[in-house]
Amino acid sequence: MGQESFGRLRDWVEPAHPSIVGRFTDLVVIYTRIRDQFQKQIDAAFDRVSRQIGFVVTTTIPVVIEIGENGGPQSINVGAEHLKGTLFEKELVVALRPQLKKADTWKVSPGNYNLYLIWYDALKLKLQTDWMEPAHFRRVGGAIQPEMARLSATQTQEALARIRWDVREPAHWFDPGIAISPEEAVLIEAIDQVYADLRLVERVSFYRQAMRRVVRPEVQEPAHFRRIEELLQSAKGGELGVELAALLHRYGY
Repeated sequence: MGQESFGRLRDWVEPAHPSIVGRFTDLVVIYTRIRDQFQKQIDAAFDRVSRQIGFVVTTTIPVVIEIGENGGPQSINVGAEHLKGTLFEKELVVALRPQLKKADTWKVSPGNYNLYLIWYDALKLKLQTDWMEPAHFRRVGGAIQPEMARLSATQTQEALARIRWDVREPAHWFDPGIAISPEEAVLIEAIDQVYADLRLVERVSFYRQAMRRVVRPEVQEPAHFRRIEELLQSAKGGELGVELAALLHRYGY
């Protein structure tokens, strides 16, 4: 593992529970097999999706890989509801299923593993210039469709404007305002070890620390509370109150 410190992100390292160490080892094995055996196919599938859509939507997608009792891959499914029925599921997940079934035993613990398939070349290029990923993927009119490539610039912007703020890619790892769970920290470490050129640990640590020291323009003084009060008293105040309550509840408040 790299020498860069995650701070709190790496609390699992010492003293680490044996199950966490085992999980990390299994993730490294799985990602190494994916890189060595399937990376070219994965990169090509991402490229096909982007060509059909007309632009690069994302360089990673969440998946769930099931490892059987024999230590080998049994199945792969998309790890997000909004990706089901999309080109990403068809070109990446469905295409990989028969290849995974033919794979040899990976000798890892049985169970489900929440991973991210990576468009390696594109993500490496992106991280060299900016840590933020491209526009978040989501269903547009039920699914991301090839017809998006034929939309005008205005229509495309309108479609992207409907993307929910809570649909996040791994770019949220770089946001200090979003906590990284121990499971995600172990996953980041595993990706960093297998795809060392991405320098993921270093970049996540750097940007989370840097952004904590920067006051962004949208962070206003208490004067902005008056505007919130005015909004709550407006015609849409009730709707706004319900959404705020749901948001606070979602984060445990």
